[in-house]
Amino acid sequence: MRRPKRGSTLVESAIVTTVFLTLLAGILQFGLIGFAYNSVCFAAHRAARFAAIRGNASGHPALTADVQAEALSYITCLDTTALTVTTTWTPDKNPGSTVQVNVAYRLTPFLVTVSSSAMTLQSTSRQIIVQ
Repeated sequence: MRRPKRGSTLVESAIVTTVFLTLLAGILQFGLIGFAYNSVCFAAHRAARFAAIRGNASGHPALTADVQAEALSYITCLDTTALTVTTTWTPDKNPGSTVQVNVAYRLTPFLVTVSSSAMTLQSTSRQIIVQ
């Protein structure tokens, strides 16, 4: 005698769909984290380069606000209110000194399994001032 298989396809489909959607959400979450981290690293590098070529000898030295605006111009598709840019010139803005730019971004994952609280992605770039 054959047993009726009513509903077994529905149960199997529900299980497979749940697993598939969970994996898809995880892939999207880690892709977003990777994108955000790469954006932060690129913004820190470009802002440090911007400050390095605009020292006191350039005739138009970069201000902290200029460096921050430069970093923000490279951040796309991210919430710029969650971004922090700090700039440090050691010892000053003269050629041969160093400029360090730190960019930090607070990211709140949409999957609780990744992290239940916000995580900070940050990158620091240091350049020698050339002019």
